[in-house]
Amino acid sequence: MAKTGKEIEQDIYTMLRASDLAKALDGLVYRSGYRPRDSRKEDAIVIFTAGLPDEIETGVVTINIYAPDVDPYNNGVWVEGPRTTEISRMAADWVDSLKPSDSNYIFRLREAIRTEEEPETNQHFVVIKLGYRLYEG
Repeated sequence: MAKTGKEIEQDIYTMLRASDLAKALDGLVYRSGYRPRDSRKEDAIVIFTAGLPDEIETGVVTINIYAPDVDPYNNGVWVEGPRTTEISRMAADWVDSLKPSDSNYIFRLREAIRTEEEPETNQHFVVIKLGYRLYEG
């Protein structure tokens, strides 16, 4: 039986919440649409991006992990802090740790992990495009 996008999003959300990556963040893991707008924490958001139903379901889930910008010279100029580099490394390690034996999924990165700017909130976020293949047995 095919899984819905929300079910796949929930599966990834559950895996991420139990991970060392989530424990290393000072915020929480949210499903798409649930992160508080005014959060200044290192929150992760799991977003179902695309899926193709077939004998073997495939698709992409996006995970965005926010990190507040820093004002290194106390002059009101906010820049990306070093934390995004640390989070990117931890995210890559987490993706490498995902094994098919732990779930019905095979994962691989669909793009290089990168950082994007959120200028309205003085935050940057790490973007993880996680490709999946789901085998239902």
